[in-house]
Amino acid sequence: MPNWIKKSLVVLISIITFGMVTPNDLLADQPKDDSNQSNKSVSSIETVQQSETQIKTITSKEEVIQELIEEADVLTQIKLGDRILPRIENEFQTIILPKMEQAIQEVVVAYPNAQYQHLIISPSIGKGDGERIFNIMDEKTGEDVIRFHVRRDQPPLEGYSFNFHYHSHHDGFESHHTLATVYWGKDTPAKFGSKMVH
Repeated sequence: MPNWIKKSLVVLISIITFGMVTPNDLLADQPKDDSNQSNKSVSSIETVQQSETQIKTITSKEEVIQELIEEADVLTQIKLGDRILPRIENEFQTIILPKMEQAIQEVVVAYPNAQYQHLIISPSIGKGDGERIFNIMDEKTGEDVIRFHVRRDQPPLEGYSFNFHYHSHHDGFESHHTLATVYWGKDTPAKFGSKMVH
């Protein structure tokens, strides 16, 4: 294969894959067996196409949103625990989770350029009586973007309720953005994350 074709292929493949795949085998001086060279070229092109497909899959906004939503669902259920969740599960599934999904979607869609790929659920999850359920952070900068909380309230003479809300980096995490308030009842709820006692 002429040298200029090899160099053109290298440049073309590098451009297509944004420099992630470099076909070094095309540059190497090897025996001039044309069938061997064409097989390697086809193999290199197939590798490039597979890499492109994987890159597109990984960088999809919809996929990032779906992954965050699935984790949010699981972590919120863990936070509520076996003693709280069954009693408020209907409200959680029909009111809280859809609003949580909407907030997550808005964060990802509004995130600049392709940086939304760096959004992850923070590894530290809230436990015990604390409000924090989970945070979504920018893995690259290490900074929180949105913080989801649940607070146990007890207004005078009204019994207990759970206030689900989030705080956003847009206002320095100052404002409460309410997702929903779910009434519990007059009896004192268990601690967050409590397991059923059999």
